[in-house]
Amino acid sequence: MEFKYDIRDLKFILKEWLPAQEVLACDRFKENFSLDDVEMLLNEGYKVAREIVNPINAPGDKIGVKFEGGQVTPVPGFKEAYQFLQQNGWGSSSECIKVEAGMPLILYKAIAEMNTAACPALTSCVKLTSGAANLILRFGTQKDNDMFIPKMLSGDWQGTMCLTEPNFGSDTGDIITRSYPTDDPRIWKIKGTKMFITAGDQGTGENTIHLVLARPEKGAPGSPGIGLYIVPKFWVNDDGSLGKPNDVSTVSIEHKMGLHAQATALLNFGDDENCRGILLGPPPDDKGFSQGLSMMFHMMNESRIGTGHNSNTQAAAAYYFAAQYATERIQGRPFGIKNAERVPIIKHEDIRRMLLDMKATVEGIRAMIFKGFYYLDIQGNSADKDKAKKLGEFAEILTPLVKGYGSEASLGVIAQAIQVLGGVGYSTEYPVEQYLRDSKILTIWEGTSFIHANDLIGRKMRMKEGAPFIQWMASIKEFIDANMKAKGFAKEMKKLAKGYKALTEVKATYDSWYGNFEAKRQLIPLNAMRALFVCAQVFVAECLMEQALVAAAKLKSQKKGTGEAIFYQGKIASARYYLNNILPQAFLVTELIKSEEDIVLTCPEESLLIN
Repeated sequence: MEFKYDIRDLKFILKEWLPAQEVLACDRFKENFSLDDVEMLLNEGYKVAREIVNPINAPGDKIGVKFEGGQVTPVPGFKEAYQFLQQNGWGSSSECIKVEAGMPLILYKAIAEMNTAACPALTSCVKLTSGAANLILRFGTQKDNDMFIPKMLSGDWQGTMCLTEPNFGSDTGDIITRSYPTDDPRIWKIKGTKMFITAGDQGTGENTIHLVLARPEKGAPGSPGIGLYIVPKFWVNDDGSLGKPNDVSTVSIEHKMGLHAQATALLNFGDDENCRGILLGPPPDDKGFSQGLSMMFHMMNESRIGTGHNSNTQAAAAYYFAAQYATERIQGRPFGIKNAERVPIIKHEDIRRMLLDMKATVEGIRAMIFKGFYYLDIQGNSADKDKAKKLGEFAEILTPLVKGYGSEASLGVIAQAIQVLGGVGYSTEYPVEQYLRDSKILTIWEGTSFIHANDLIGRKMRMKEGAPFIQWMASIKEFIDANMKAKGFAKEMKKLAKGYKALTEVKATYDSWYGNFEAKRQLIPLNAMRALFVCAQVFVAECLMEQALVAAAKLKSQKKGTGEAIFYQGKIASARYYLNNILPQAFLVTELIKSEEDIVLTCPEESLLIN
């Protein structure tokens, strides 16, 4: 089947819905980008996704990376595609901060979305390099920037993030990898093991730049004592040339359910006591406190948003394949019509239901994600500091929603896509089953869904005594109040108002539980995932209604039956379906939260086990 992507929806987001002009007018972008560039850049990006990136996806999944004699061999074409993206401005140079040619996130991520849908194993490697480079740009010295950034942005070197250890996953404060000072205060010896390192030894470039969390000798216990270090696979000399191997060894690569073209590695640092790392940020203070984890959170938060986005792109690609198949597969006859001819399955009511369910979910989550990218663009680049601060806080609130809801909902979309294809959807000759295998890890990457739900109810709802979250809720209410009487959408706006009421009830319930903490302590994490879904579904519904109002206004000037008219009708249909069929789930879940039903807590643990 031919790889296709809904480039029209991306153009709608940038040119018709979001205030992209506000972002493009910021000093950093105004000399390099304009709204007129969007069409050309998206068209060219789509061509790259179809012609350069997607051709390696299915073969890469089938062949997989190889690990023999301590060496990783990438799948054919992977290195070339990675370097093409990096060398031609479709990769890290367009995503990184403080890079002159860097694009606004709303623009770059629209292009990256198509490439991720085309081959998710590839673009995760680009994203990791971008994240590692951004950490060096933020916290490294000028020497660090000069030594590492050009080669990372060119595709010659790749970046990774090294947190997880064999006995410590999300509990990063307990890691046991150690760092030891040397005669040079910026150079530390590193010793330890890291596992599940995405692209830990991918073989796409001549060097890999690991960003490694390690506890300095005499460092404080827990998270405050952790430092952050640049650890190259091959040491980099002062003149920028590659030196000797830096005592970083690949022990093995994981045998995984999906992402077979991506080397997920178990790495040892300092087996021969000769692994060196360059300290990022200040050295430990006299209490043994370091800033490594707080610095690493910059990369982790970028990756969390990227993981939710990654999930939705794969769901979108699966939906597009399913829609394509539904027009080609002839099977069955119209319900209740005798002697009718067999028809394409898209004519069947339940297939149409599944397709619209997928469309509404994918477009709604995409809208939430790009609203977040708009917030981040304003936060990082606007001269209006008050607005930048406010929208930056909104972006913080959206991060767990994007990562948690985006990754969880994608699995249902992809499963429905397989259902549309029927038996062939379960076979490897069609690409949809690969998306299900590739995307499952995304509910686990960068923290499990519960970790992000816990972040939402424990941090984002309560930061600064709850003021930013209340402001975020108020922005939803403002939209409802302004558009409650929107012509043709009375039913949907009533549903959105009911969704907002559910959101306020969830917030009030959590406030009361924290206020009576000892008695209600276990209810807080028990209902965290439910609270995340309520928040996400209400916000997605608002975004879709914003888009529907734009589409309805545009539709008035379109000739019936044209491609543009059909597109706008589809946008309206997505909003109507989501608000009338998916958003009501939030009403039920809110009642479950408020009921304080506790069978999970009272059920004996032993009854959950098989003897």
